[in-house]
Amino acid sequence: MLKRYLSAISQANTKLDRTRAARVETGSALQIHSAQYRVYRRNDLHYPAVKYVGALGAAPMLTGYPRWFFTAATDRGSQPATRDFLLFVQERSGAPWRVTYAPFSSRAIGALAPGVDVADFPAVVAAGDNLLATPPGKVAAGLASAVTQGSKSPSAKRFAQDSIFQTVRARVVDNRSAYTGNDWAGTSRAVAASTPVFAVRTKSGGALVWFGLDLLHSYRNKGDTHMVWDTETAGDMQHGFGLPSEVTSSITRQERYELVAYLPPKGKGTVRLLASRWFPLSVRGS
Repeated sequence: MLKRYLSAISQANTKLDRTRAARVETGSALQIHSAQYRVYRRNDLHYPAVKYVGALGAAPMLTGYPRWFFTAATDRGSQPATRDFLLFVQERSGAPWRVTYAPFSSRAIGALAPGVDVADFPAVVAAGDNLLATPPGKVAAGLASAVTQGSKSPSAKRFAQDSIFQTVRARVVDNRSAYTGNDWAGTSRAVAASTPVFAVRTKSGGALVWFGLDLLHSYRNKGDTHMVWDTETAGDMQHGFGLPSEVTSSITRQERYELVAYLPPKGKGTVRLLASRWFPLSVRGS
């Protein structure tokens, strides 16, 4: 399954071809790749190669559909190497297996995370399991509150202030500062994405959870400052989405985070974010 995915997505990445990607991806994973291909094509960029050299994985005990499993594959094409937490789903009998989430971790080898291990055939964790630090079905909303409000959020203490959390939080704080500091009025906030949540039991009695988080930014110019958005990996993001490189009037953005979190049993610690992937899905403005 992993070899088939690698072959197909490598061809899609080379040609920046959404149709090819759709053969092996669905849901959030396909949304992100579609947006990336659009930006990379307009900015004349090449997609980095993917080179999987080893993998861990588990297939939950399921009787109906959709069926799913995950593979944590080490990618030596990244510099430095990363580990992709690929979640494959089969919607119905006979349907193709396709990746719906593909966040990655900087921890490329060894255990999935310190103290986190999953059996080969783990149990599925219910969305409302309240014996965990937070139920899987509420982790996205809780994180959205913590990212948006910071320490003022009642959910903030449930999340470890790790590097991924700080990066997500900074995208909200930094955008607020950049726009309001240049006399633009508006908001930046996080919300739970309209994507499925998948959770498996870990050997510790906790849960490993895949979910989506959206960052929503909306601002309008009240002064005379023009705003640009250049990124290290994708270049001129506004141009990539078909806008002028400098927006002068308004901007509205939806950015997607795919995330994997470890939820410990209740009373045994805070939620840890283990893997992430970010990219804007839409950018509108003038």
